[in-house]
Amino acid sequence: MSGDWPGEERRRMRTDLLVKPAPSETDTSNPPTQQPASDGPAPGSSTTTPNSEGQEPANASEKPDSAQASPASGTIPGSGTLLGSGTPLVSGTLSSAITGSDALETPLPAEEGWQKKIRTFTGGLIAPKPGPQELERRATLASIRRVYPRPVTVTIAQPAGGAGKTSLTVALASTIGNTSDHNVLAMDNNETMGTLGVRTRSNGSNMTIIDLLDALEQLKSERTRSGDVQYYTRPQGDNRFSVLASDEDPDRMQMLTRPTFNELLEVVQRFWNVVVLDTGNNTRAENWLAGIDATDQLVFPVELNDKSVVSVLRTIEQLQAMSHVTDNQHYASLCEHAVLVITPGSHRRAVAPERRQELRHMLEQALGETATFLTVPYEPALDTNGLIDWQLATDESVRAFEKVAAAVSAGLFRSASNDTTPRNTKEN
Repeated sequence: MSGDWPGEERRRMRTDLLVKPAPSETDTSNPPTQQPASDGPAPGSSTTTPNSEGQEPANASEKPDSAQASPASGTIPGSGTLLGSGTPLVSGTLSSAITGSDALETPLPAEEGWQKKIRTFTGGLIAPKPGPQELERRATLASIRRVYPRPVTVTIAQPAGGAGKTSLTVALASTIGNTSDHNVLAMDNNETMGTLGVRTRSNGSNMTIIDLLDALEQLKSERTRSGDVQYYTRPQGDNRFSVLASDEDPDRMQMLTRPTFNELLEVVQRFWNVVVLDTGNNTRAENWLAGIDATDQLVFPVELNDKSVVSVLRTIEQLQAMSHVTDNQHYASLCEHAVLVITPGSHRRAVAPERRQELRHMLEQALGETATFLTVPYEPALDTNGLIDWQLATDESVRAFEKVAAAVSAGLFRSASNDTTPRNTKEN
């Protein structure tokens, strides 16, 4: 057995249920292939016993019905057709006339607004179609729920301290977890003491990313189960994501080098298909750079003030320079397709509307037209020094972050579809 995971081997196996018409006796264009001589009967073939005079029975070429080959032996009973390459077993347009019709796209009954109230009040006798806002939200949720061809990684980057990286990480991970079937892991990729473990529930666990690193050699085994790795994380209950917290000892967190980060990510991506990285403030740290290498979608939280915008612009300049120096367009592409989440920030740092517009224009010039700019409202559940529980968020914030998650999902799907090979996979 190879060193690959059994799941990989199963995905490489193909079971083609195809049929190929058997050549008729009068068909000379494709004569049957002559069977090579062998010392014994071919497997699955019937044998005849000579009679007392050494002659075979006259009807030796005739096989009873019970001797007809079955699908297990390679043919379909009564059809004389072989299973193998050839025309499809099922063909035609009768069923596709229904499955390809617009009837399958008929919207479900309205679940929001006055349309729902009327449908409920009349017991369904009057069922108005969903309104444009509800249809738009359904499209947003469908975008979040799309399936990726491989595990994907999101990086929340903003070197400025107190800019809302952890808050955005929690809100985004909760939104994806609550609105889709994705297994979501929020990972504190901070070379010092990150705050993700402080801002989320521990649920009785004090395990950190360094504890997982200590057990990494055993967890690399193909016998590793989901529960073996989940032991080192902190589940967030109804918010439907897990946290891999940084260690409280900054000296231990510095052990997270580029190779160890890649090994950690390879292990956790076997069980979580969406990983959201909450990063530190040092864009030169090995683990920060390793996270960028593995990133499929870059997200910037930004307040429209000088400090926050300058920090984002410096990060953009660094990534563009990295692409120029290494001749690797991955870093520049992350900037071109970045999602900027504009947060209201603190009321104590109010900025004049004219200046805010100037700062936004600078960001738009730096990133280009392909970047996505989204504004989220002030959310009290995020503006706290304690635990963040997304279940307490207002409906306005929930809707706003659904749009953020949809934009992130679109970028993840684009990146994963263009490159189906995980970047952190090491060559043998």
